[in-house]
Amino acid sequence: MNEFGLGLELIKYINTLGYEAYLVGGCVRDYLLNIPSNDIDITTSMPIDEIKTHFTTIDNGSSYYSLTILYHNISFEITHFRKDLRYLDNRHPEVIYADTLIEDAERRDFTINALALNHDKKIYDYFEGLSDLKNKIIRTINDPNERFQEDSLRILRGLYFSSKLNFDIENNTLNAMIENRHLLKNLSNERIYDYFIKLVYANTNKGIKYIINNNIFEYIEEYKAWLLVSSNRYSIDSLKYLYTLNYLKYPPMINKKEKRLCDILIQLIENNYSNYYLYLYQNELINFKEILDDYYELKNRIISFPIKNDNDLAISKEEITSHFLGVNKSLMIKKIITKILNNELDNTQEDINRYIREISYE
Repeated sequence: MNEFGLGLELIKYINTLGYEAYLVGGCVRDYLLNIPSNDIDITTSMPIDEIKTHFTTIDNGSSYYSLTILYHNISFEITHFRKDLRYLDNRHPEVIYADTLIEDAERRDFTINALALNHDKKIYDYFEGLSDLKNKIIRTINDPNERFQEDSLRILRGLYFSSKLNFDIENNTLNAMIENRHLLKNLSNERIYDYFIKLVYANTNKGIKYIINNNIFEYIEEYKAWLLVSSNRYSIDSLKYLYTLNYLKYPPMINKKEKRLCDILIQLIENNYSNYYLYLYQNELINFKEILDDYYELKNRIISFPIKNDNDLAISKEEITSHFLGVNKSLMIKKIITKILNNELDNTQEDINRYIREISYE
């Protein structure tokens, strides 16, 4: 039995315990669109303490009346009926218990995500979500300005669903996205990045077109710039290097290892992919394979180098540097390696020593 079938079995069992239970949100939407869904969400009238009594649970948000149930070794998110009192910082709701399914549905973002399904597959649709599914429309529940001011992440979610499902955004909803786009700057970098990646790799670029045509990323300029150079033909790592390639600075959301690679890419660019820097970073070059049009040309240059690493030098680095003091030690190593790579100096003891003597007399 697949996860959706197990979800139906689970809510039927909750019904036998005397409580209402429904599949809700994206899994119902995807079921009606015949799209596979692995995230099965449940809403119920069963109190949280009762859920803990009857099921193996993981407490990942009981303060929001939400738990994870382990049922046949599959995780299901289950939430008591809720309603919102108010939202803090355009993002986080203060929630309380609700008594009915319609109250729970009303707090959701878009009509197509407010559908519910009972164990007999009967659909509960309080906000014309079925009509919007049929007409391929993204529309907020109730006033769109209010919904986006409550939680500005809904702007990114709506854009993502437009791309994922190839749905149009209803005019009032789109106008409210544009009107409230300044609220996106209050979101955490992590949240913006998550949906940025989802948009880039979605089934279509419809949401991206809405963003670009309406300047929706006006107040998150780094992501606006990144979107202009991004493409789903590249891996996630390559998207970060692509940003660096175009803007010569770090992209948003980057770790220490990625920063080092971005630094290397910038050095390669600033030094015009010179032989010395290709030699220096020959092992790292493969990370940029997707984004460098001349990657194979650069790789072939490396293959043709007369030396592959410092151990190939006819005279050890220690012996070379023994003739110099201070910073001149490292400068001399760089000069000799560069000349060898450029075929201006043969990698022999005799020629290297002659060059050292010439430099020493200057």
